[in-house]
Amino acid sequence: MTPSARLSAVVELLDTIFGTTGRAEQVVGGYFRTRRYAGSKDRRWVSEFLYSVLRRMGEIDWTLEKLGLEQTNRMRAIVATVVLDQQDIESVIETNFVGTHALDVPTEEEATALRTLTDIDAAEMPNHVKGNFPSWIADKLQTQYGDRSLDIMAAYTDRAPVTFRVNSLKATRDDVLKQMTDEGIEVRKTELSPIGIIIENRQNLAAHSLLKDGILEIQDEAAQVSALLAEAGPGLQVVDYCAGGGGKTLAMGANMANEGQIYALDIEARRMRDVASRCKRANLHIVQSHVLVDELPEESVLHRLPGKMDIVFVDAPCSGSGSWRRQPEQRWHLTEERLVELQDMQIDILNKASDLVAPGGKLVYATCSILSDENGEQIKRFLADHPEFKVHNASQAWSDAEIGGEMSGEFMELTPETQGTDGFFTAILLRNA
Repeated sequence: MTPSARLSAVVELLDTIFGTTGRAEQVVGGYFRTRRYAGSKDRRWVSEFLYSVLRRMGEIDWTLEKLGLEQTNRMRAIVATVVLDQQDIESVIETNFVGTHALDVPTEEEATALRTLTDIDAAEMPNHVKGNFPSWIADKLQTQYGDRSLDIMAAYTDRAPVTFRVNSLKATRDDVLKQMTDEGIEVRKTELSPIGIIIENRQNLAAHSLLKDGILEIQDEAAQVSALLAEAGPGLQVVDYCAGGGGKTLAMGANMANEGQIYALDIEARRMRDVASRCKRANLHIVQSHVLVDELPEESVLHRLPGKMDIVFVDAPCSGSGSWRRQPEQRWHLTEERLVELQDMQIDILNKASDLVAPGGKLVYATCSILSDENGEQIKRFLADHPEFKVHNASQAWSDAEIGGEMSGEFMELTPETQGTDGFFTAILLRNA
């Protein structure tokens, strides 16, 4: 692909991404599946440049506003080549507006404005622009984290690490580290999770035997730690209430050493379509998957669950703000109205899930979010209506689960700028015996 064709591809992808609420990685995958002519270098350049634009779109849009130019995806891509790639504007104009797949030639007004790019003083950027967050979200972070909010937002311009969880039913972390090191794969231990591995040199390991044989599962370190805090053990009765693809089910199941029972529940069968095959691959035999529906048949096993479960783990639907390093487009998709919808959904799920917890049992609430509206505020809201539950200090569970580093406070609240993990929240609630 020529430079102009590459940049044109970025514009086309941006048009698709902002024409839907789907994930950028799915859009990119679908785009290149229908364009086999694009070589690996072209795909890599387009993907990396696209994600750079998404991560720093606040700066790019602010620059366009300063230039008096419309915030179109075409202009975003053009300005990004100068702002992000430090290319000379005359070179950009000369290179990217010729050839079969070229962008439209700038108008005289556009060209004149673009030539003043270097006159813009970046020091004038407001904090939300520097942080590349929508202003309303940046305001929430400022209120919640104070001066830390700038560092938190800055951390989202970096790529998230590629992290795996070692399946203790099949191998030890040390054995896997040795095998991968012997194969020339640069790896290191995660600092918090005692079962995590980080890949240093990014590469595609999807076809590697360690993944195909269920020894490794891709899972961020924060999610691993959250599952460990539940302290699922052999012989317990456990519910993964919003199971999705089964990541937490697999993590808790490994800790249970195939003794006890896990019920993987979700409202959509589609989300759980891979749970059975993943469990088989992981050598995990204690999982039952069930779809939650409004009217359960009388013979459903779910009728026997209320008040009987030792642990109910709720990984609630949320903004996903903790994972926006991986999905930077989602910060631009989220609206204030959608956040309110999510909060109502979360409290409804908590209320329903709490009915399953046995006296003396545990309700674990987790989100991949850094927003207090979805986290601590939801716990306060729930406890106000459920005096039979009380907070179990997460720092105690942290110590008991032999998680690395130190943690203090009632809840686990991880953020990318301090731990390098995804942003993640976990609260542990105990039901009165």
